[in-house]
Amino acid sequence: MSAMTNDDVARLVYLLLLLVLVGGAVFSYRNRLSVAVKHALVWVALFVVILVGYTYRTTLLSFAGPVLSELSPGRPFEVTDAEGVRSLVLTRAANGHFTLIGRVDNVEVNFLVDTGATSTVLTFRDAERVGLEPDKLRFDRQVQTANGIAREAMVRVDRLEVGHFALRNHRIGIAEAGKLPVNLLGLDVLNRFARWNVEGDRLILTPDL
Repeated sequence: MSAMTNDDVARLVYLLLLLVLVGGAVFSYRNRLSVAVKHALVWVALFVVILVGYTYRTTLLSFAGPVLSELSPGRPFEVTDAEGVRSLVLTRAANGHFTLIGRVDNVEVNFLVDTGATSTVLTFRDAERVGLEPDKLRFDRQVQTANGIAREAMVRVDRLEVGHFALRNHRIGIAEAGKLPVNLLGLDVLNRFARWNVEGDRLILTPDL
C-alpha cells in the first residue's frame, strides 16, 4: 500500500471537516425537521440571488452606475462588458457639461471635460493645492480661452488619474492667477484612451480594447 501524499491528507481533512459540519447541523436540528427545511430554503434562495447577481453583474452595474453618479457627481463609475473590457462612464451634469473628479499627484481635482481644449490645464489655485508651486514658474505660453488670450506655464506631473486609468510624467498647463475659473481636462488626456465617445448623456472612456 503506497504512502499518502499531501493532497490525500488535505482531501481527508476536508472530508472530515465536512462530515463534522453536516453532522453538527443534523444534530442541532433533530426533531425540528420543519425548521431545518425553512433554513435550507433560505440558504438556497440566497445562493440563487448571488448566482443571478453575478451572472447579470454587467447589466446591474449599468443601472447602478447612474445612481452612484448622482450621489457623487463627477466621479466616474466603471462598467465591464461581456468581453471583459472595462470602461469609465460619466453622466452629464445639470449644466450640460461633463465634469470629472480626477487626481493629480494623489490630490483630488475637479475637472471640466473640454473636447475643444488641446491640453489639460489647472487653475493657479489648484496648482498650489497640488504642490506645483506656480508662483515660481514662468508663464510664457500664450493660449486662447473663452475670455481671450491668457498665458500659462507648462509642467510635468508625476501622475494624473482618471478612475483606474493613470498617466505618468504627463505634461499639463497651469493658468495665470485669476485667468481660468475651472480646471480643464483636454484632448491630451482623452486621446490617450483607446476609445472615447459620447452616447446621449454619458461620456464613455475605454482605456483598453
